[in-house]
Parts: sequence; C-alpha cells; structure tokens
Amino acid sequence: MKNIRRELTAEGICILTFDRAESSANIFDRATLEELDAALDELSGVRGLIFTSAKDAIFVAGADLHSIKGMSMEDLRGFIELGQRVFNKIVALRIPTVAAIHGVALGGGYELCLACDYRVASNDRATRVGLPETQLGILPAWGGCTRLPKLIGVPKALDIILGGKTAPARQGLKLGLVDELVSREYLLRVAKRWLAKGKRKTAWLHSLPVNAVLSGFAAPKARADIEKRTHGHYPAITKALEVVILGASESLEAASLARERDAILELVPLETTKNLLRLFSLQERAKKLSYGTPHAGKELPFKNAAVIGAGIMGAGIAQWLSARGIRTVLRDVDPDRVAVGMGAISKLYADGVRRRTFTPVEARAGLERIAPASTEVPLHRVDVVIEAAVEKMEIKKTIFQRLDEITRPDAVLATNSSALSITELARATRHPGRVVGIHFFNPVHKMQLVEVVRGDDTAPETVQGAVRFVQKLGKLPVIVKDSPGFLVNRILLPYMIEAGALFEAGASVEDIDAAMLAFGMPMGPLRLIDEVGVDISEHVAATLSRAFPDRMRIPGILPRMIQAGLLGRKNGKGFYVHPKGRGEEPHVNPAVLALRQGGGTWTREELQRRMVLLMVNEAARCLEEGLVDTPGDVDFAMVMGTGFAPFRGGPLRYADHVGLGHIRAQLTALAGTAGPAFTPCSLLETRRSFYED
Repeated sequence: MKNIRRELTAEGICILTFDRAESSANIFDRATLEELDAALDELSGVRGLIFTSAKDAIFVAGADLHSIKGMSMEDLRGFIELGQRVFNKIVALRIPTVAAIHGVALGGGYELCLACDYRVASNDRATRVGLPETQLGILPAWGGCTRLPKLIGVPKALDIILGGKTAPARQGLKLGLVDELVSREYLLRVAKRWLAKGKRKTAWLHSLPVNAVLSGFAAPKARADIEKRTHGHYPAITKALEVVILGASESLEAASLARERDAILELVPLETTKNLLRLFSLQERAKKLSYGTPHAGKELPFKNAAVIGAGIMGAGIAQWLSARGIRTVLRDVDPDRVAVGMGAISKLYADGVRRRTFTPVEARAGLERIAPASTEVPLHRVDVVIEAAVEKMEIKKTIFQRLDEITRPDAVLATNSSALSITELARATRHPGRVVGIHFFNPVHKMQLVEVVRGDDTAPETVQGAVRFVQKLGKLPVIVKDSPGFLVNRILLPYMIEAGALFEAGASVEDIDAAMLAFGMPMGPLRLIDEVGVDISEHVAATLSRAFPDRMRIPGILPRMIQAGLLGRKNGKGFYVHPKGRGEEPHVNPAVLALRQGGGTWTREELQRRMVLLMVNEAARCLEEGLVDTPGDVDFAMVMGTGFAPFRGGPLRYADHVGLGHIRAQLTALAGTAGPAFTPCSLLETRRSFYED
C-alpha cells in the first residue's frame, strides 16, 4: 500500500494509518479510496478497527479538490459513489470502529470519522474537525449530510453544514463531533478502550420522528437566515439544507446518500463553485509561497519579536504573535497606551477561552509571553520588529532610524503601514535592504491576509523571511510591490470614495449599502467607513489623492463628518448610529443627512455598477503596473482582504465572467458623465480576458 499502513496488534486490533507517500498531508483521491476499500476486505478475524494518521498536523484533509476540478461528470459520479461505497462498508462492519484523530479531519476526512462508531481526538492545537464544503460551493457527499444530523441533531448539524464550519478539538467535543479528548500520545490507548464498548447502538433510528419535528421547525428559520446572509448567491447552502432536511426524517440511508451525490453533481459545474474552488487553490498556494531562491540568506527562527505601538493594530498583532509561541515586546512611549493595549490583549485571550480556542492555561501562557514596555528596552535578541505606530511618515522614520541602531543587523524591520511608502521609510535607515512592509488587516485575529510589501531596496532574503514569518503565524501572504495604498487599499479606496461621493450627491445610505450587499459584499461601503473609522478613511483617501490626483479625491462629506465629531463605530456615530447594547442593530444617523449638499437620485443597480466598475478598473491598473505578478494575486487579495464577493472570484474573475468588452463599454459611458476615474485603463483596453481558462 502506498498511502495506508496496516498493523495487527497482539489483541487482534487492526490499525490503519494514513500516511500519504512524499506528502505532508493525507487526502482522499481515487487511489487512496481504492486502497482503503481493499484494506477493509482484509479484516477476517479482527476484533476491532482503528483509523489514525502518521502526519504531524493532518488526519485526512478531505477529498482531492484539485482532481475534482478536472473531472468529467461521469468520473465525478464514479468518485462520489466510490467514497460512499467505501464509507458504507465501514458503517456495515460487524466489528467496532474508532477514528483516532490528530490534526485536521475536514470534509471527507471527517465523513470517514462519521462512518466510525466512535471518535477520539487529540487535544492538540492542530486538531480541527468539521465540514467546510459549502464554503467551496459544494456539500458533504460521502455521508456528512446524512450522518451528522443523526449524530448531533438537526439544528446543530445545520449550523455546521450550512456554515461550512470547522471546530477546534475542544469545541468539537462540546458539539458532539468527537466523543473524548486526550493527549496525542494516548490516542491509540484510549481508542482501544472505546473499542471495548462494542458496536455503537443505533439509537438515532428511534429518534426519526423527533428529527422530523425538528426539521419542521429548523427549516423555515434556516431558509430565512440563508436568504438574509447570502442573497441567493450560494446555491450549495440552499441545496445542503434541502438534502439535510429530507434525509433527517427517513431511515433509508441509500436514498439520502443518492440525494447527496445528485446535489454535488448539480453544483460542481456552476460558476459559483468554480470560483470558490479556485480561491481554495489560491489559499493553498499562499501557504507554500516563496520569493527568490527558497533558501537564500540566513533562515531566522522567528522566536522573538517586538511590536512598536500599542494601539488597536499593535495590540492585535502582539496577541497573535504571542498565541503562536513567539515572545513579544509590546513597546509604546505612552504608559497609558501600553496599559490599554495589554487590556485589549487580555480581552482577546478571554474571548478565546470563552470560544474554547484557548484553555485558561494557554491564555495565561500567551499573556506571559508579552513584555510590555513604555521605555526603551534591549532588542538585540529579536528576529523581527513590527512597527504599528501612527500613520505619519516623519514619526515612522524616527522610529526606524532608532531601530536600525538597536537591533541585530540580520533582524527584519517591518512596518504595518497601510498606505505609506516602504521605499521612503527604508531610505531613512542605514540598511534599507532589511526594511519591508508586513501589513495586517483589522481585526488581526480574524483576517487571514497579510500584504508583504517589497520596497525598491528591500533585499530578496528580507522578503523571503517576511513571507516565512507570515506563514509561521498561520496567515496567508501576498507579495506586493511598493505603491501608494499597496494593493488592497489601492483597489478598495476608489470604491469607498465613490460611495462617499454618491452619498454627498444625494444617494441614501440605505440604497448605497444595500446595492453592495446585493452584489455580495459582506457589508456596505458606508458601514465599512464607519468600521474603519471616518478619520482613518479620510487619511488614506488623502494619501491616495496626492498620489493619483487625476482620479482620486477626498469626498467632501468626510472632513465635514470629522469636524462634526462623527468618527464611526469608535465613538458610536458616523453614517450610522452604533448602539452599545448587545443585539441592537446600527441605524442611519440623522445627523449625517444634514451634512450633505446634493440631491441626485440613482437606482440601486446604477449605484452598484458605478462602485463595482471602479474596483475592476483599479484592479486591472494594479496588474498593469506590476504591483503583483498574476490576476490570481489580485483576486485572492481582494477576497481575503476585503471580503469581495467570494462567489464572484474577485474583481478580475468577475470582469472575465461579465466580459471585458462589456466592462469597457460601461466604463467609457460613465467616463463621459461621471468623470475621468471611469476611463478604462490601458490593460482593459488591450486584454481580451485576464484568465485564459
């Protein structure tokens, strides 16, 4: 066998260990499923069966999605039916079965666990379980939609399946996804103890009427929630709801499994599914990304770090570093800001304990890895410094000049600036080659994307070190050439500026934000300005308007709002009033209506078209200027950094889908009436498409 090892113990227990050859991950491709099928036929005289993994951080990561994308419908049908048949064979075994889970068991990997009688998991941070398929435009089709509701009940199963959720081991235990948590070294010992219980009683058969009743209550609420959340853009979620609800009230698994198979065959050819699977591939690529010669220069261990600036971003970065085992100095010149920053970090850890992301012991250890400092402290041991001070170039230059003096010559000096020039900042130091941008997005603990920004003088080994550091943190890097606003803000700001200008000219807050929610954005642009901060948005808009005065400007409404003290969520009033009470939704702020001057009107479709086309135009311009290497870099960054409608694949993939000729025509028409910002960039004028496939 190439991917599965078989061991028979003295007690007559068979242990099948997944260990994919020449890979750090286990996945289910056709060959592995066929190996598993053959192994299940060789269990004569065995008293029990345990599935486990030899990998450091993966049990089974799921189906081979790369091969699925290239399959014909006939091959896909065969692949789905093979998986169902093999897992059904596990269910039908007369001996007890246990999944001994260490590392991620997701999608098809967790569906294998569902086919077992019992599930024991390690309490390691690497262990996660769940069914993320709907996030990829598909659904669990190897028994997940059928077996999970019968294990934990319809409401909880719907929450996991429709949300495409995965859970750390402790949360998985609470949800009933696993039966027991143990240290990794005791996994097999405890799995054998569960085998001694014999076959699991099929008590769920007697709960079918209960499931039918629950389905009757759960389905209408789930449908309403889906429509509110997705606006009908994610057919996999709707289809998964249908499959779960119908399957929960019948005892014939064969019918429910056939429904799973037919549903996935219906979903895979859809444009939405293709886009979501492409984005998954881009995420996997980011995890393996390198720059220049893979092992150029000294490989830093990144065990010690310093964060300069204890504000919202600095505190968030320090907490994330410490949670990943990195000893971190949190430095600020103001003792009060240091205290506030440490308070914010304590709250992040407390929230993590409440969500079972951390144990209380892990949270305390994370806090102990942070050394707060309001005076200068030695930094000769740190491998990387991340500056997260106020967005003023002169202040940053002063900080970097001092860091250049007090850190090791090989330490990486990084700025978290969201828009300022890395090249200019680096040239204020004696060693510009070790200065790089490492731009996190807010909130740090939720946003996966990090822009690694290479200045004109940044050494290749510094860029490579920054990429490795970001990957060590569990984040997803995109390498960007230094330019005002870098990549994400460069594309996002014209969209936000246009939203402010449209409001100022007479469009309503409700229409502007509803137009973009309908497009698929996670929140409307005016709500986004409130979340970012009106003052911060105005500052970034000022930076970009100085760099690109021909097509970017500061909407007059923003300085007037700042003067009126309407700063957004941070002080509770912006375009919206943000109530402090839990469960209270923001509502349009009457005070902001008095600050605008125009009286124009637009339909929501017209508003949407203007804002989306500006993003497409600027995204194409960024590719034209070589800020990144590929269209995929642009789309990946915009989806992961801004939530740009994932089902559309990103602004350039969306443009290809609509047709570049149509995009050009719409932009040209608007350029004549709405201004030069809508003039198609040269790349849009010359390209037939951004992607050839």
